[in-house]
Amino acid sequence: MRRAFIASLVALSIAVAPAMSDEPGYAVTADVPFGDLPGQVLDIYTPATVNDDTPVLVFLFGGGFRYGDKSRPRLIGQSFADAGTIVVAPNYRTKTAFPAFIEDAAKAVAYVWKELRTNQGDPRPIIISGWSAGAYIGGIVSYDGRYLKAEGVPSDAVSGFIGLAGPYWGGLCSGARCPSIFPPDTDADWPVAGFVDAGDPPMLLIQGPLDNYVDIGNLETLAAAGKAADLDVTTLIAEKRSHKSVMHDMEEHGTEVRAAVEAFLGKVASD
Repeated sequence: MRRAFIASLVALSIAVAPAMSDEPGYAVTADVPFGDLPGQVLDIYTPATVNDDTPVLVFLFGGGFRYGDKSRPRLIGQSFADAGTIVVAPNYRTKTAFPAFIEDAAKAVAYVWKELRTNQGDPRPIIISGWSAGAYIGGIVSYDGRYLKAEGVPSDAVSGFIGLAGPYWGGLCSGARCPSIFPPDTDADWPVAGFVDAGDPPMLLIQGPLDNYVDIGNLETLAAAGKAADLDVTTLIAEKRSHKSVMHDMEEHGTEVRAAVEAFLGKVASD
């Protein structure tokens, strides 16, 4: 009953100007269940004006696979919703073994694909994004089609991927080995680049040269795989930016990172 009530509330907030806004330009629908586990909930930031061309940005928080929750990208949700993009910030399980957190993220994307549709009932453009661990998780969901397929979502449901400072090789938590999170016997399924194929969604990969947690080779390897598959690949090495500051720059209008993200969103949402 609770889930049906929240689903109808979300649909209403997308169909009309939101009545829940405590900030100009957007409303927040919090703790929407997307699965059966207690922590499988997400927040939806809905612009005041939504039409059939409005895309959905699914943003996955970072925290070394051990910490964090959906409140971390709050400012990204507020800022992009205020600018006209629906933003969804899901939880995923932390301090648990691969691939549980991937499965959670895929289930959240499935909720978006099934529930946040246009007035005609068509799926909206979905762009998956994330920072640090969230970028890794988003990359796997975007390019290893097994996880969305398990949720009944077609391979073309994702319109683009935006990764900020992602450890795309897998196997590391905050720059260190973490066998409790990445069991060694699952290593063949870690690297995002190993799942990139022709016809996959375009990618925007962003990192700062002052990143002390994630080797720049992670970005380079994934970008090379995208180019080898003839995908549309954009990379940005944001001048004088660190691991954390690239996410803060995404929150702020007028930064190099924000401009790149906005351009990418506009491009993939209109394709």
